[in-house]
Amino acid sequence: MPLSMTARVPQLLLVVLLFASLAPAQDLDNPHPAGCEQYKKNSIPAADLPSENDRKQLASCVSVDLYFGFDHPADPVSARKCAYLERKKKVVDRVFGGAGMLAMIYANGKGAARNFNLALKFACEVNGASAENEGRFEHLLQLKSQHWTGNDFSLCDDITSGFMMGWCASLQERGNKVQRQRRLERLTAGWTPAEKQALSELQAVAVRFFEASSSNEADSGSGRTAWEIEARASLEDGFVQDLERFEKGRLPHFSPADFTQVDAKLNAAYTRLRALPRQDVGAGPVTFAGVKETQRVWLEYREAWVKFGRQKYPRVTAESWRAWLTQERTGMLEDAEKLMQ
Repeated sequence: MPLSMTARVPQLLLVVLLFASLAPAQDLDNPHPAGCEQYKKNSIPAADLPSENDRKQLASCVSVDLYFGFDHPADPVSARKCAYLERKKKVVDRVFGGAGMLAMIYANGKGAARNFNLALKFACEVNGASAENEGRFEHLLQLKSQHWTGNDFSLCDDITSGFMMGWCASLQERGNKVQRQRRLERLTAGWTPAEKQALSELQAVAVRFFEASSSNEADSGSGRTAWEIEARASLEDGFVQDLERFEKGRLPHFSPADFTQVDAKLNAAYTRLRALPRQDVGAGPVTFAGVKETQRVWLEYREAWVKFGRQKYPRVTAESWRAWLTQERTGMLEDAEKLMQ
């Protein structure tokens, strides 16, 4: 299920990071553009509002889930009705809810007839950094003047703050996670119960390693949450890609001597990290304490792969699994070293 509205988020991350450090923290009291005044009084079509029956059926709805359809088919019409309910409840704990979703729905013409005046009205109700409010408003005015007929306008198009960057990265990852799971299901459809159980056990350890690495070894700044999400997503994508490659017969093949050599390189990288000037928590994006914690979990992860490989790919030696994973981990340590210097 492609998320066309958030597909630009990964490309935005590097650009936004340049400005995120200059943007203030999310300020819910920031004024909206002066031009918003003329759109506040725009009337809402009665037919667009949820009925009493809708209110009952959608009592616990989440408009963003209905709009994008992460686990179920997308239902933009119900998303529109749900967003109106969220707006009335003054739901402010979600960026993608209430007025924010209504701005997207009316701009894109998905779930309701396209109406830029209403899109502008609701965009002016979205709390956010001043630069984002202004950028979003101007963006919608431009689309209106162009008589735009696309369907991928997003609140993520005009982000300037680390706060919003985290929300957008999270939204993108929700869609990617669904796709990742579907790929795994297709991949393992013909596996035996024992093989699927072995994979499940490996995944349990993988979750802990990916979490430790993304938390302890990701870049920082105002967009740290987004960087952590991106770092973890990259590891999870790589995990599925590795399995797909192995199922095509491209399995790791290393000798005991190869493992000895790559293990020495890993130890050398780890030693260099330990020798860097002491970095206390909060001193930078990555500290040796964080790397040390991650390294402990990684060793468990490496052995989990050996156990899984014994079940699924018995012809591959333990040294081959360890050498392959050690090569990968050495690259991660070298990246961490750059961040710590």
